[in-house]
Amino acid sequence: MSPLFRRRRSLRRYVSKADILSRATDKLLTDQLYLNPGLRCIDVAKAIGTNRTYLWDALRDTGYGFQEYVIKFRLRYFIWKAYEYRELSCAEIAERCGFNNPKVLNRCLKKTFGLTLSEYMEKVSQGL
Repeated sequence: MSPLFRRRRSLRRYVSKADILSRATDKLLTDQLYLNPGLRCIDVAKAIGTNRTYLWDALRDTGYGFQEYVIKFRLRYFIWKAYEYRELSCAEIAERCGFNNPKVLNRCLKKTFGLTLSEYMEKVSQGL
């Protein structure tokens, strides 16, 4: 191993998993990266200046995978915008919230709230 390589390696600083998650959360929220349906773990890792492995390890400690982590942001965004989106089709709502298709959004809503997308939007329209 060359002396130059050893020196570079010793200059690396330790970044905690909590710091990585905090930076990832901040980046996802400020840049609204979660609205991109094709978002990958490596995209977020590059955006926060780390690699995919470190981000995966930090997420694994929380008990979530990358997709579950991003879906939480998408669902929060959907809930926040549901009243504005009440006149849109299910496909348009799903697209605007970062889901690939309405089936995925429907499945996530059913799992989280016990309601389908159409049932949820009906309640929003009624003002409940």
